[in-house]
Amino acid sequence: MNRKPQQTWRSWAAAGLLAVGMGGGPASADDQVSETPALVVAGFLKEGRFEKDGTGHYVDLVRALLAETQVSTQLVTMPVKRMLKQYEDGEVHCMVPVSFAAVKMNFPSTERAAIVESVPVDYITAHIVTKPGTPPVTDVAALKGKRLAAWVGVPLELFLPNLDAKVLRVESEESGIRLLMSGRVDAIWSWVPDAFILFDRMGYGTPSLAIDKPLFSSTAHVLCHRSAQSEALIKDIDAGILAMRADGRLKEIFGPYVRIVGVDVPVDIGQ
Repeated sequence: MNRKPQQTWRSWAAAGLLAVGMGGGPASADDQVSETPALVVAGFLKEGRFEKDGTGHYVDLVRALLAETQVSTQLVTMPVKRMLKQYEDGEVHCMVPVSFAAVKMNFPSTERAAIVESVPVDYITAHIVTKPGTPPVTDVAALKGKRLAAWVGVPLELFLPNLDAKVLRVESEESGIRLLMSGRVDAIWSWVPDAFILFDRMGYGTPSLAIDKPLFSSTAHVLCHRSAQSEALIKDIDAGILAMRADGRLKEIFGPYVRIVGVDVPVDIGQ
């Protein structure tokens, strides 16, 4: 992938700090601005895309977008399950990369009116992946009696409720790929572009998957609990995404394996 040089990404605490004015008189305009808690924007750790060391194309994008807004924000990273829990509890105000469909899957009572979501960034699909050079798995029934590795953060029971295979949970997607390449599992659950990014990075070539027959598909967004503050943030983020889509910066940041909405796939894909 083509990446710009990265800077070390600093993580802030997940709670916004409320500035308390001193004295008994009315607060000044500056004090009123400072008393608005920052929106906590959480990105979940994703190998090849949102790394622990603060690198990855989603990091580049989010930092660029937040730098262009006047809305106060705090950017944090955490595992996906913790992010979802803190979003549910209100400690996290915004998440990336997610979609309303994914949030609805985890929190069925969520209504669209309760969230505000950016325009889509990229298109993501889920697949059963096997070794390079092997026939792609096009039917989940073919996994009967097989061994399937899946990252612990994937709610596999929601995607494949009737799966008849031995599932091995792994702490990282790269661990699953190593199990696959060593023959300890027959297949892995993975995503596009993630599978292509990680197989390339690990020197394993091109993974085998049925790219035209995804098991799940979604577009990636910045998504927030709805409030006046988050609506203002998403308005700025939308403007940034559309500008970067139009002038080619999104494609430059994300590299060859990522399908940019409005560039590589239609704007209305998944709708």
